[in-house]
Amino acid sequence: MPYAYVDGSYNIATKQFGYGVVFFTGVTDENGEPEYFTLSKAFSEPELAEMRNVAGEIMGSAQAMKSARARGFKELTIYHDYEGIAKWCTGEWKAKKTWTKKYKTFYEEISKDLSVTFKKVEAHSGNKFNDMADKLAKEAVGNK
Repeated sequence: MPYAYVDGSYNIATKQFGYGVVFFTGVTDENGEPEYFTLSKAFSEPELAEMRNVAGEIMGSAQAMKSARARGFKELTIYHDYEGIAKWCTGEWKAKKTWTKKYKTFYEEISKDLSVTFKKVEAHSGNKFNDMADKLAKEAVGNK
């Protein structure tokens, strides 16, 4: 089954936010290593930038779901370190801001075709792939 690690970052100087995604396809190569690809992107939308790194977390999670659907997957597990990524989707947190509402609506629509499971991981705890997603997000916005 495919799974993805997602993270977000914010650059105070440029007011950019971005995401990093490490997406595992569920396939292993000839050496038994899991096949994966990475995605990252920065954005400069002032309304979303008010949410700082959370905006990147949202965009990363949504991109992981879009990537899974585009590849014809029917299920995806998302590993995240920011709990809102899951809780807005599951309804444990009420989506109050414009973009959390859009994220919740996006999730409801995509979940008609894609079963998404969320797994919380600790941030900066030495998890190789969560750290990789974090690094990709930081690089996307120019943070070192």
